[in-house]
Amino acid sequence: MSEATFFAPSWRKQLARWRWVFFPLGLWAVTRLSYLLLGYLSLKLTPGMRGGASEALRPYPPLDALCCWDCGWYERLAQTGFHRVSDANFWPGLPFAARYLSKLTGAPAGLAVLMVANLACLGAYLTIYRLFLRLDGQRVARAGLVLFAAYPFAYYHASGYPETIMIFSSALAVSLAMAGRHVWAGIVLGLGIMSRHLTVFLGAGMLAAQLRQRGPRRFFASPAFLALGIPFLIVGLYLIWCHVHLGDALAFWRGRYAWGRVAWWNMFDVIRNYKSRPHIVSFIPFALIPTIGAFCLLNSRKYAELAAAALPLAIVLWVIGAFAIGRYSASCWPAFLPLGKWYERHPRWQLPMLLFFGLAQGWYFFLHSHRYEIQ
Repeated sequence: MSEATFFAPSWRKQLARWRWVFFPLGLWAVTRLSYLLLGYLSLKLTPGMRGGASEALRPYPPLDALCCWDCGWYERLAQTGFHRVSDANFWPGLPFAARYLSKLTGAPAGLAVLMVANLACLGAYLTIYRLFLRLDGQRVARAGLVLFAAYPFAYYHASGYPETIMIFSSALAVSLAMAGRHVWAGIVLGLGIMSRHLTVFLGAGMLAAQLRQRGPRRFFASPAFLALGIPFLIVGLYLIWCHVHLGDALAFWRGRYAWGRVAWWNMFDVIRNYKSRPHIVSFIPFALIPTIGAFCLLNSRKYAELAAAALPLAIVLWVIGAFAIGRYSASCWPAFLPLGKWYERHPRWQLPMLLFFGLAQGWYFFLHSHRYEIQ
């Protein structure tokens, strides 16, 4: 028997084992190319309406379109670091990661921010697809991930924002907790919180996993429950750093007030002032979609961890940050499993729904890339 013949079955087994990777990887690649193409066309067709926040990316329209609004702040913080209390309004995970990636590769800080965000998106797609696949099989997993990627505010999965780090870390933490690897789950979630503080709400899925595995009566019988404190320990270290470096342990909280009252409007504020910000009202019907999906997770006990992760975020996004209900709702990844299940069972709705989502996402992305308040 030749050496090639001996190793062939092993390679085939490995290929079959990792075949599941192809779909999320392909979807990630196709969506990245779509954003780059749309960004190029939108900024080339309307060059006088450029809205990018990065001077270094200005000569490159496809990248410039992806780095708007807060992306410019993350670029600056990656370059200069945190020196003012107002800087702490942006959690350090993304700018610190971009800084070291920039040093490692020699890429400009703005490009490094986009690279980190999009690599995190790839990790998120792989993790979410694997989890959906384990719970409901290939067809539902594919449908759920496609809807997640086509959701009208999913362009934040490619923008220079920490949303994809939030999604990746929370999905990986819940998956690890469901597998009984609670310490690693706590570490991963804590690192995610350091990029986007709302990640902490998705961490409720870790608690649900431990309750399922041991039950309420035996919850404290294992030291694994201590792992639930790891994310808060990591945040505590950040508070100590803020105290030492910025002179205020609660700088992240006080820094939010530098943006003024309007930036923190809730839904009641939007309704009262809809004439001054009518575009935010258009977010509401779309934001209802993942909220409905989150509540649908309550229909089956096998979704307990996902329901515990999704529901707190789905509720919170209606209470605070009306300006950001778009990108926050696009981060509610567990909700897209029951939505994918419904989508897979109704083939007559698949193409119209996908086209509608795609057109809505393209329109919002066009406006966002030209610095309209589409967040």
